[in-house]
Amino acid sequence: MKKIGLGLVLTALAVAAMPVLAQPPVVHVPVPGGWTPVDQEYRYGRENLWEYINGAAELFLTYRFRDLVVADFEQGDGALTVSLYDMGSPLDAFGIYETEKPAEAEALSDVGSAAVLQPPYRGLLIKNRFYVKIEAGGGDIPAPTLRAALQDVAKGLPGESGLPAELEALPEEGRVPGTVAFSGSDFLGLEDLKACLHADYKDAGGNEYRLFVMKPSKAFLRNGSGKWTQSSRDEQLMFTREVPYRGVVVLMGDTQQMIGVSGFDEGEQATALLEKLVR
Repeated sequence: MKKIGLGLVLTALAVAAMPVLAQPPVVHVPVPGGWTPVDQEYRYGRENLWEYINGAAELFLTYRFRDLVVADFEQGDGALTVSLYDMGSPLDAFGIYETEKPAEAEALSDVGSAAVLQPPYRGLLIKNRFYVKIEAGGGDIPAPTLRAALQDVAKGLPGESGLPAELEALPEEGRVPGTVAFSGSDFLGLEDLKACLHADYKDAGGNEYRLFVMKPSKAFLRNGSGKWTQSSRDEQLMFTREVPYRGVVVLMGDTQQMIGVSGFDEGEQATALLEKLVR
């Protein structure tokens, strides 16, 4: 009889004992009331997103985009396409929504986490980690019908409807309206500033600057490139760097969240502002 090595037995037992990680449930496009699905859903991942939105896929991939589900619906002579993007996190969903949201669109306060309406052909919404586009196909759709479809899809999506908690770290005082945005990578042109929520500010003296919030990566905290000057202030970590055409960039916080500022010529000005914000 063939002998089985003890090492192989132990390896097999160890593999069998390993916990099976739960996969996130498959999310389908919620069916808007009064609309009938047409054909099957279509799914796209990071590797083939360009097949559906060639030219725009690169923007989505700068965020933590996971997959896209597309479904078509009909109602009488009307046609509707719902594109459901799983952006990976509420912050990434907020970022792409703010990037693509038209300035002239009507804001809806009672749909998902945030939504806008562009009758007679499109509506956008976010809820939790999902970004949704609802678009008329082959004709106009009345605004009340589009709005009802947005509400139904939002109600059918999993997760809470609140905006990302990181927004609370950006103070309202002095914030320039309409400037809150999220950059998935290379914020301020710096490759180690990733997933930054940011906004423009103006103080009482007319000085303009930009605040941003991020969760620092282990690579950033290690500062392997040595491009940042590391120090501490009132038990807070601090990173400082001079950036051409942007002045000094300073970040302050801990390993879980840091708030940064750019736009000041002097580090002490930036540091004084950050000290007030992190208290």
